[in-house]
Amino acid sequence: MPACLHLATLNERSFTRHPEPLPVLTACLDGLDRLGKALGAGSLSQFVDITELELQDAEALLEESEAASRSFDPETGLVCALEDMKWFPISAGMVTLEALLNHLARNHPRELKGVDLVQLGAELVYCEQQLRPLEHEGAQFHLHAVVSD
Repeated sequence: MPACLHLATLNERSFTRHPEPLPVLTACLDGLDRLGKALGAGSLSQFVDITELELQDAEALLEESEAASRSFDPETGLVCALEDMKWFPISAGMVTLEALLNHLARNHPRELKGVDLVQLGAELVYCEQQLRPLEHEGAQFHLHAVVSD
């Protein structure tokens, strides 16, 4: 099954994996990376955390009895703890998001040919709206890769 990205935030010890999947952002991540680099804003993929995918892959190699005994972290509700994941300052991600949003508002970049730019814009705005209130608090975030259904 392919992976899909979700926004995850961490404010002090308060973890939120936002429920909205980001399927268009996930599908065109390479094009967004090329565009972000061309704009001098860096790549979105640098903010992706694949910890949960890696743990699921490792678990698939275990025998069923070992996999059945796994425990979930009480803070995250996942098989991985906060300390297992990679976290990035929201301020760093906002630089990339704002550059991409500003460019997409005025242009149809060749890096994103064939992409539903309206839906992509909506997903990027969603991320910005979730992150902006937490930016001044020094919170952290990542794009959380999960197996999509």
